[in-house]
Amino acid sequence: MVSRDIPITKMTNVSRRVTGLTLLLVLVAGMAGLALTGCSPRSLTFTDGAGRTIERQQAPERIASLSPAHTEILFALGLGEKVVGVSNWCNKPEAALEKEKVGDAFSLDKEKLVALKPDIVFVPGTEATQMAKEIEDLGIAVYLSSPGSVAEVFEDIRRVAKATGVEKQGEDLVARLEQELDQVSEDIEGLGSSKPSVLIVLDQELWTVGPGSFMHDVLSRAGGVNIIKDVEMQYLQVSMEEVLANDPDVILITVPEDFVTGLKDRPGWSDLKAVKEGKVYFVDGDLTSRQGPSIVDGVKEFARYLYPELGDI
Repeated sequence: MVSRDIPITKMTNVSRRVTGLTLLLVLVAGMAGLALTGCSPRSLTFTDGAGRTIERQQAPERIASLSPAHTEILFALGLGEKVVGVSNWCNKPEAALEKEKVGDAFSLDKEKLVALKPDIVFVPGTEATQMAKEIEDLGIAVYLSSPGSVAEVFEDIRRVAKATGVEKQGEDLVARLEQELDQVSEDIEGLGSSKPSVLIVLDQELWTVGPGSFMHDVLSRAGGVNIIKDVEMQYLQVSMEEVLANDPDVILITVPEDFVTGLKDRPGWSDLKAVKEGKVYFVDGDLTSRQGPSIVDGVKEFARYLYPELGDI
């Protein structure tokens, strides 16, 4: 019999060689499987700010943005090289100024957008935004969002990071921004001062912000108390009589002085406490209203005027 002719030691060596060969084949097959997996498209499912679930085969390589806030987010996430087109209003960071312009959320150059071949377009707005529907009709994926608070901005950054395949960068960015914001709150609380009452002025016609608006939340985080309260409107026009009745400690104007030259001519303007004490300030409207990573700088912008003793925070 064959088994009798081969010594046990030789049988053992043969078994070892066969076992080793089998393991080698298994490893090779496994590595081939990994290689094939790595080369195949990776499915990417995410939810945008409008609550819509979007599924794509892989993370986008070419991105367009019709939102200055989204443009800032994309660059802050390290995706600047993938941005191929931006809106006419995307002015930050400076690198965004060099990107192709495709119009804006109100007037879109569809031919140029299609020519840029973006995998996804970031659009400000809600599910009812008509521009988003028109872009989707072109066969291009759309990410929609319109954060209503600072906290929602942070959530939006996380969602954008997931939509673009850089979740870790999104978490790191939000963690840094939250830490900066917490430090601002601690600095203000450390002063032990009473919170000043504030009127935010958006234009010469005395349009301002009410509770529930994005800028109202920014003001609150900066330690200010909005004199406009007990109203359901986020944006409204107030009368000079209402302003005089509330007599704010500080007035923050979010447009350049040239755009509100008529304010000082209004009857009663010179009688306001903030005017008498020289506490009427012109702030950077981009910083304080843009729903992107620079909003923390917007909070600091407000806080510096409300609490000059904070210095350069």
